Amino acid sequence: MNKTLLLFAVALLFTFPVSKVHAQIDHLNVGEVVVSDQSIYSQKRAGKRAFEQVVTKMSGESTSNENITVRRAATNFEQYLISSSYRQEKEALIYRAEFNQDKIIDLLRSEGLRVWGKRRPSSLLWIAIEDDTTKDKKLLTQTTESDLKTLLNTAAFQRGIEVVFPLGDLSDSMNVSTNDVWGLYSSSIYNHSIRYGTNYVIGAKIGLGFDDYSASEKFILNYFVTDGQSIETAQVAGDSLPVLLGEFINRYADELGLKYAVSSDDTNETYDIVLKVSNVNSLLDYRTVLSILSSLTITKSVELVAQQNDVSEFHITTNVPALRLRSILKLENTIYEGDPASDDEQSLTYIWRGK
Repeated sequence: MNKTLLLFAVALLFTFPVSKVHAQIDHLNVGEVVVSDQSIYSQKRAGKRAFEQVVTKMSGESTSNENITVRRAATNFEQYLISSSYRQEKEALIYRAEFNQDKIIDLLRSEGLRVWGKRRPSSLLWIAIEDDTTKDKKLLTQTTESDLKTLLNTAAFQRGIEVVFPLGDLSDSMNVSTNDVWGLYSSSIYNHSIRYGTNYVIGAKIGLGFDDYSASEKFILNYFVTDGQSIETAQVAGDSLPVLLGEFINRYADELGLKYAVSSDDTNETYDIVLKVSNVNSLLDYRTVLSILSSLTITKSVELVAQQNDVSEFHITTNVPALRLRSILKLENTIYEGDPASDDEQSLTYIWRGK
């Protein structure tokens, strides 16, 4: 019996890919800004900045606040405000504002700007830092005490993306060294990051170096981003670590926004696509799959049109083409691509893994 169970477990490993854990970002309509005091003047300035932060989060574009109508809305942020409060965090006083999400979505769409839903890719960040004096290098992990982690987490919150650090446990220590990360050995790093199940793996290194663009010494961050199928590399330079890390997160979030946010051009079109989802064996499975498809921001309607054995055939009306729909569904960690070779512009195949 035990041998049978073991064989069944091994079979499951080959049947389904490693679960990719997307991020559910529930604070898209919340902005947080550090303030010096609780005066009316400070509150007005912080409210405007918090509104701009939320617009950037929800659109996925750092340039959205350059729109003239959005700029006017930021000046009159109170018409979108639901609530505001203050909290003390160590030495910092933080102003927190919650805005009406639906009204901001309407604003973005009326101005032809992108809208990015709550389901977003998760990213594992391996980052090595070189001390500019001793030249010693260290990795940031979940157990590392570092102001740099706070800076990165704050920047990620402000852009509405999830960036997690490796555990730094025995498995990580045995498989990924500081030199591996400093050398940006992408294949080795990615292969030993699969257990985390994130959509993307980032390798990065920071140190002082000569910046060709400014012809001066700056902090330089070199990094790669991979999903296991493709890889992108880039470099960021900054006069200080806070500026550098903020620019890095902004650039990465902009790249994700281009891939996953829905533009107004998309919403003007309607596409009818059939999704054939296998391994749907119960009414609960069906209801869960239907709920997931219905909750997508790009879904206009969805219905079950056929059921044969364990294959459910859903008809989905959406405002994005099949290729874009497929990229968005990659963020669902319970639905996997079936046979992409058999897919076309009207039909996609998937496998339901379940909760």
